[in-house]
Amino acid sequence: MFKGIYNGKQYHMGDIQAVLKRAWSAGVERIIVTGGSLEESKEALAIAETDARLFCTVGVHPTRCKEFEDSGDPEKHLQDLLTLAKEGKEKGKVVAIGECGLDYDRLHFCPSDIQKKYFEKQFELAYTMKLPMFLHMRAASQDFCDILQRNKDR
Repeated sequence: MFKGIYNGKQYHMGDIQAVLKRAWSAGVERIIVTGGSLEESKEALAIAETDARLFCTVGVHPTRCKEFEDSGDPEKHLQDLLTLAKEGKEKGKVVAIGECGLDYDRLHFCPSDIQKKYFEKQFELAYTMKLPMFLHMRAASQDFCDILQRNKDR
């Protein structure tokens, strides 16, 4: 988003430095850059490494969970997320797993069964990494709460 690209189209020049400058000037002390896919999580970590006040998440947004299946090897994809989370946590930059959850308002991006499957898988990441989760829920409260209930001990 800070590159000015939305849905594959360039709308404005990259402005991350200007955004950060305004944030610091306004008194913001820390920022968490959110990862919404494996690639975005890599970018989020790279951004976080540029400033001591920046941190990030590693995870896959519910509307992008098809990337696990599309990768051809969902378990390797999950392992790649785990490796990235470990690397970032060791650097003191990865502070949560996410943004993950369920989004039933935008099922045209990813069906609910795939969202549910990989929401649960990301609990494994959080548990393994001993990190909190950055959660997302839209129009999926019952399934969301059921999954949270099943995973509350993790």
